[in-house]
Amino acid sequence: MKNSVPAARRTNVVPHFWVLVIMLDFFILLYNSSFIDITGWFPWGKELMAAQGVTLFVLNFIFLIPIVYASIVFGLRGTLLTWLTFLAGVLPRTLSEVHTMEEALRFALFAVLALFMGLLISLTRNWTLRERAMQKEMAPRRWHSVSKILKAQENERKRIARELHDDTIQDLLVIVNHVHAIESGIHGELSQDVKNQVERIENEMLRVIDSVRKMSRDLRSSVLDNTGLVPALKWLAESLSQESRIKVNVTVNGKEHKIRREAEMLIFRIAQEAISNIRQHSQATEAEITLDFAADDFRMTVHDNGGGFCLPENIGSESATGQLGLDIMKQRTKLLGGRLDIQSELGQGTTITLEADI
Repeated sequence: MKNSVPAARRTNVVPHFWVLVIMLDFFILLYNSSFIDITGWFPWGKELMAAQGVTLFVLNFIFLIPIVYASIVFGLRGTLLTWLTFLAGVLPRTLSEVHTMEEALRFALFAVLALFMGLLISLTRNWTLRERAMQKEMAPRRWHSVSKILKAQENERKRIARELHDDTIQDLLVIVNHVHAIESGIHGELSQDVKNQVERIENEMLRVIDSVRKMSRDLRSSVLDNTGLVPALKWLAESLSQESRIKVNVTVNGKEHKIRREAEMLIFRIAQEAISNIRQHSQATEAEITLDFAADDFRMTVHDNGGGFCLPENIGSESATGQLGLDIMKQRTKLLGGRLDIQSELGQGTTITLEADI
């Protein structure tokens, strides 16, 4: 199993190696065609091939192409080998046609600059690869920390949901029964006006109980645990469509792939917060949740056709402007290690895009 990774890398490198070899051979032949008397091979560029002086110096710049290519693909070792090949390919003609110190210094300056450029690109590439490797190495630790945070949060949510269901709702139902008893005249006959008032109180209490029951349900994540991310989001969309006049569609693009449990939880909670904002603030009639699965990353877009809002200039000022839900989504996105983009204009609706490499 361990040998399969290097073999795959070698397979990917081979085409680049041959592209670089062909490129260098072509440029060396082109550069030295007049020197070794093969200009007939390149009838379209005889004047260029016969160049001398400053024009010959400019002709050297074609070798920047393979040097930069080698730096990007092969790194430091490829840069040095390509640069040495460049020197070996151009020195015979250059030494025979350079007659002044100025021309020699010009060529030497170009050679040094070409090497410096290649080294700069290859070192930047190596730093980027090391950074990615470090992130990949630290990913298990980060997800372990995220898992502990989410476990604590979800346990607290379940505790609150259980208390709401077992205590708060039950206490409210007892109060409703007392109100109903008063309305039925058990404690004495009431006037019609008082009966109407008591009935309204009873209806309001029932509405509050229904709201608390929904809150308790939203705090639980059992639907995600039992079904997975996509079915859970479809359930979330159907719930909003049933509870309001907002029509919500869920679209899945690409082939769904397995996402770690912690990432699913964060994505679900971000979508849940976005849906809650649509229900409470958007005045929308339609909304769309789009899931884009790719080989290495994931994207979720939540769009509504509501009234929109003005985004605050300070990206961290949502809590001060009453838009605490956006701040919560951004905090969860940080835990996910993703990127959250929020676009909204008055009268143009709101689009929230989540991107993550998971």
